[in-house]
Amino acid sequence: MEQFNNSDNFLAKWADGTLSDKEKKSFEKTKEYCQYKTILKGTDLLELPDFDKKALFKKIQDNRGKTSKKIKLFPRWTYGVAAAVALLIGGVFFLNTPLEFQTGFGEQLAITLPDNSEVLLNAKTELTYKKRNWKSNRTLNLKGEAYFKVAKGSTFTVLSPLGNVQVVGTQFTVNAHKNTFEVHCYEGTVRVKTGQLSKTIHKGEAIRLLDNSFEKWNLDTQEPSWKKQYSDFTNTPINQVVKALENQYNIRFDSKKINSKLRYTGRFTHTNLGKALQSVFEPLNIKFTFVDKNNIVLATK
Repeated sequence: MEQFNNSDNFLAKWADGTLSDKEKKSFEKTKEYCQYKTILKGTDLLELPDFDKKALFKKIQDNRGKTSKKIKLFPRWTYGVAAAVALLIGGVFFLNTPLEFQTGFGEQLAITLPDNSEVLLNAKTELTYKKRNWKSNRTLNLKGEAYFKVAKGSTFTVLSPLGNVQVVGTQFTVNAHKNTFEVHCYEGTVRVKTGQLSKTIHKGEAIRLLDNSFEKWNLDTQEPSWKKQYSDFTNTPINQVVKALENQYNIRFDSKKINSKLRYTGRFTHTNLGKALQSVFEPLNIKFTFVDKNNIVLATK
């Protein structure tokens, strides 16, 4: 704050709110500004006795040159109080800030929640929740795909852009990537809701949202296939399969030249791009051409 030291009444003007806009903006860019602001805010929160700021600064000015004794703007104890207040405010802010987890292309991430429920995130997925009040508000926000193994007796709500899932002590997956909403139930009962639509599914059942209605089918696995490094599909719209390939291999498809109504049943590996492309597109008579290592053009043969 050296650029302000030549003005004897600068801090008084700041405390009194009479700085010019230019002076105020310049001061707010300094580290000292944050320190003084924290001190004043902390003392205000504690309702300390009022004092005349102008008179205090005038006294400082009048005593300049008369004595070598240092005059403190605030008593020493107020700095400790301000620091404690700052820590308290910071702690409340931290508790209210959602915890966020995310994965990159081809990555998976295991998470243990406060009630010991387990979550496994698939590639390119984001999950957030608030730890505060978790016992009474077990709500998570999901963008992407995740497998949930909910602790016995625990209620759970997963929110996604296209729909919500409510469960009690069960195992299930939610695929909530862009324009996708699909739920697989591996244990217990899952209630799925989107808009005015609501449906309950049980162990071994799955549903997806398509054209404002639910499609339902039976599962033949006990857990999501992507836990074992491959992705499985049952009569799945081609755009959803293409998105899954992009998320696993960090590639991009130009799919304008293929029929968007195509469906795919099968699987692709997460460990070999060439084999994955052949597994998906050859049965559908789709030709794939690399523009570069990250971009592929699709066309009907």
